[in-house]
Amino acid sequence: MIEFFLIDVFILLFSLAALAVFKSHYILNRLTHGSIIAAMTAGLVFTVQAYVNAIPLDVALFHHPGLGAISLHVDTLSLFFLGLIQIGGIIVSVNGIGTLSMYENLRPIKPTLIATVLLFFSMQLVVVAYHAFLFLVAWEMMALAGYLGIILEREKEEVQKGSLVFFVATHVGTLFLYIMFLLLHWQTQSWEFSKFTLQSNLPSLISTVFWTGFIGFGMKAGFMPFHFWKPETYPVAPTHLSAALSAIMPKTGIYGLIRVITWIHPVDYFIPSALLAISSGTAIMGIWNALTQKDFKRMLAYSSVENIGIIGMALSITMFGIMYQQPLVTFLGLAGTLFQTANHFVFKSLLFLSAGTIQHHFQHRNIERMGGLLKSAPIFGGIVLIGSLAISGLPPLNGFASEFLIFSSFFEASHSLKSYFPFFMLIAAVALAFVGGLAVVAFSKNYSMIFLGKAKATVPQSFHITVYEHVSLILLTAMIVGLGIFPEAIIGICTQIFAELFPSRQLVHWGSSAATIRHVGMVAIAVVLIVSLLMIWKSKLATLHSTRVSAPWGCGYAAQTVRMQYSGTSFSDMMVHIAGKALTAEKEFVLPGNTFPAASSFQTNVKDFVLHKIILPVSNTLQWVTEQFKWLQSSQIQIYISFSIVVLVFYLYLAFYF
Repeated sequence: MIEFFLIDVFILLFSLAALAVFKSHYILNRLTHGSIIAAMTAGLVFTVQAYVNAIPLDVALFHHPGLGAISLHVDTLSLFFLGLIQIGGIIVSVNGIGTLSMYENLRPIKPTLIATVLLFFSMQLVVVAYHAFLFLVAWEMMALAGYLGIILEREKEEVQKGSLVFFVATHVGTLFLYIMFLLLHWQTQSWEFSKFTLQSNLPSLISTVFWTGFIGFGMKAGFMPFHFWKPETYPVAPTHLSAALSAIMPKTGIYGLIRVITWIHPVDYFIPSALLAISSGTAIMGIWNALTQKDFKRMLAYSSVENIGIIGMALSITMFGIMYQQPLVTFLGLAGTLFQTANHFVFKSLLFLSAGTIQHHFQHRNIERMGGLLKSAPIFGGIVLIGSLAISGLPPLNGFASEFLIFSSFFEASHSLKSYFPFFMLIAAVALAFVGGLAVVAFSKNYSMIFLGKAKATVPQSFHITVYEHVSLILLTAMIVGLGIFPEAIIGICTQIFAELFPSRQLVHWGSSAATIRHVGMVAIAVVLIVSLLMIWKSKLATLHSTRVSAPWGCGYAAQTVRMQYSGTSFSDMMVHIAGKALTAEKEFVLPGNTFPAASSFQTNVKDFVLHKIILPVSNTLQWVTEQFKWLQSSQIQIYISFSIVVLVFYLYLAFYF
């Protein structure tokens, strides 16, 4: 069984060696992505076999006298995330062949190919590493690979800005992970994950470990206020890597948070309550920001923030269930967390890969200048519509299935835990329903601006989609529909993960939840079929009987133009107005002022609150402070030597007294 995982690693290393041998970009593109597909396929065989055997697997790499046993560990939780990474690697690499083929004759693509290989290698290593040092090495490799992949078009200012924000944010998160592991080592005298179990009589340490871990892993996942790097990074990365960075890499943050929860065994209700509040705010503000965006890749980035918030809401219910020893609450929260994680990977991959195709067609990312794509690409439009419905949580697709489990966890917590829980679970349920409503509005706007109406500007080329893009999108569409109609596939896996993480808890029966999801899905399918049949019947009746055809009423405008179509700004203006200053929206408009007015205009610009109101002001302040010490760079050797002596004396003082 382990040989398939070794094949996975060997093929990835082989692809790195091949990059040093071949020079043709055409060959390198197909060879590297083909190698990743082969490696991920072999790894997926290992994952499936390990899951079927249901036996935790330990692989000792070496033993260090000071660090202990550095090893790999594969349990059902690792296998779940390993499977997502491997399936994602296959789909992203298939699409990547088509994406990078456009750059083969324009610029060097070897660094991007190296980054892709290292990214999938390091992500796999992150979820199987069972030692703090090995985990941090893999985590750092993943961050550097992501940075290297983003800078394909490094001459662009937005790429330079986005890659810098990503680099800084990911290393700030890593700093907090260092602190978390140091605290765990101080308490357990070990760097091995198997020894990381904190006692309940240390509430202050438990709280500190959780919040340092939350900042470290939450920075990668994208919880607010640590989300600011996503809208700056995802739009500027190559399409296939933006899908990997948005739909796959943040899942390592969710994996890390679940591990932390199993280590600390929370006893203070403040931690899950705070997590529920933070996650609810993340979901609401994420989708509200998404609604206001003109750049559809930035819109998808904020939508990812929203989905991370939904995952965090379910994770908080898991913690409540652990704390109050309620197996069903724990299971529903965990199942909702994992199911939403898997679903987000599927529909966000589809939407980001589709976004790359749309960008290539229109040669820009501004939805205000798009329109009419459905006429030239009806099949592609149908695929994007399915992804938009799924991410909005509508039945019978996979997004509805996972959100139904999360709603069920709210109701079960309200029923089982009593006390103040009915009130707070009601607030959480309303918040999640509100998020779903905003998601419908946001993706209705996005879809209508891109696919419906008429094109608002001349399109430089006819629509074209490569076979690689088609294959990847069709696979993801099948997964969206399949997981929505047959949720047992994921819920069954969640049952095994629950049994392994919490062996002392009694196994719960989840069949009723899956049956309800399936029944609602079948009703939704029946409604769609009935409406479709009625439309076909109406069309046939129209052909049998004479029908008067005339121009539509144009509200008094005889000569309609594309400028009379609804813009994205107008579509979302009311929701922006409701949010008020929370979105830091700035409206710019020129009103007609006389009998023969000049051209009028109206637009809304929304800047990320955290980045522009907190991060950048702090950064500018630090830059000003450092500039005050420029006199140290006077090129006088006496100043350098004096400064070195002062620092040395300070370190000696610390070493002597502490």
